[in-house]
Amino acid sequence: MLHPLYIVLLCMVPIWFVLVVTLFKRLESLHPEKYESMGRPTMFWRNSTEGMFKMLKFLFLREHKSMNDNRLSLQSDLMLVFICCYFLILFSLFFGFTRELPPHAP
Repeated sequence: MLHPLYIVLLCMVPIWFVLVVTLFKRLESLHPEKYESMGRPTMFWRNSTEGMFKMLKFLFLREHKSMNDNRLSLQSDLMLVFICCYFLILFSLFFGFTRELPPHAP
């Protein structure tokens, strides 16, 4: 039987994709300098590991605060909480299930 938290994680993935796409579109249209400095990332076409790390850096360092865009700040803060919750659930599932495994027999 599938643990209910796995279903939560599966539902969170498409929501994350939508949040990332809207973040990139907002940066591209209203803050083109920042968007350029991030390497003009997109969710699929120009997607790169470097672009995703720059986006995560943008969120975790809260670089949006200096941009004077309340909507961008709200979305960025929401995304930061969202990704932290995602990883908290993921790690709790991983470590919770590894504890339940029987000990390795010699």
